[in-house]
Amino acid sequence: MERLGRQLYLTFRTMRDRVDEEMAAAGASMSQWALLKTVGDEPDLSQRELADRVLLTGSTLTHHLDRLEADGFVDRTRDTADRRIVRVSLTPSGKHRRAELDTIVTAGDATIRTLLSERDYQTLNRLLATLQQRLEDHHLEDHHLDDHGGAARAT
Repeated sequence: MERLGRQLYLTFRTMRDRVDEEMAAAGASMSQWALLKTVGDEPDLSQRELADRVLLTGSTLTHHLDRLEADGFVDRTRDTADRRIVRVSLTPSGKHRRAELDTIVTAGDATIRTLLSERDYQTLNRLLATLQQRLEDHHLEDHHLDDHGGAARAT
């Protein structure tokens, strides 16, 4: 039996590869969808906040936003209170594109639902959400200890 972390990774990769193929057929990418979804869910994020949400470096985010802006999917504007801050918002075309890409992701989820019983699907979803939250909490606790001069726990 595979170690749990490796099994999670292999499952993620298999699912992501399938969704990537569907996104490519639509002339898009998972990164594009993740950015459009995040900006749509949290309007007027700063570029820094957006980078944090989607786990991208500033330069990588800028590269993606340049393309999304050129395609007419996002607008970037300077914050009126602090001109150093750049806010990102969806255009009407960006909202439409996000909806198109959401259907691809929804279809991927529907495929998973057909492969598992409803009970297994609900259990897996609940366990993954719990595991994610606990890993994030554990990570924050480790950083909290590091920031206050304590030794981080070994993981």
